[in-house]
Amino acid sequence: MLILAALISPVCRADDSLSLANKLLDLTGTASFMQQTFESGLKPSLDQMRAKGAPADLVEAIHGEARNFFQENFNWETMKPKLAKLYADNYTEAELRDILAFYQTPTGQKTIAKMPVLMQESMAMSMQGVQANMPEFQRRVGALIQDYQKRAAQAAQTSAAAATPAPATVTVPADTPK
Repeated sequence: MLILAALISPVCRADDSLSLANKLLDLTGTASFMQQTFESGLKPSLDQMRAKGAPADLVEAIHGEARNFFQENFNWETMKPKLAKLYADNYTEAELRDILAFYQTPTGQKTIAKMPVLMQESMAMSMQGVQANMPEFQRRVGALIQDYQKRAAQAAQTSAAAATPAPATVTVPADTPK
């Protein structure tokens, strides 16, 4: 009987973990957060298009198409069980209970409310740093490409030289009778 209980116990814990993970996803508004994250990720590209003079109606059409594409290809009902399993695989039942308890506190609720804005602002800060240093990155990549092309050209020359047969030479003996 103890063996049967030991075999069944992990299955029950997995079910409890999945149930807790689903509660966590609901409590944190993960579906909405993912939509907001998509929008936040798209915003810099749309802003860049506007800054480069793209017509406003074109930018809005692209934004609408991107939103439609996201909605067509992101099905929360399909994604939610996968995310719940991901959480259940990475947190114990006790840890999931602790996380849920935290998110039910005023500080946890504030964290949930602030997280999308914090993520968006931190992504914007990161992108500003990257964009500010993009010329240096492009210079480095350009140097790598030039070096690669130079080595490829040298290899091609070496390969061509090895493949070209040496010109035939004829040696005429010096004491050939006339």
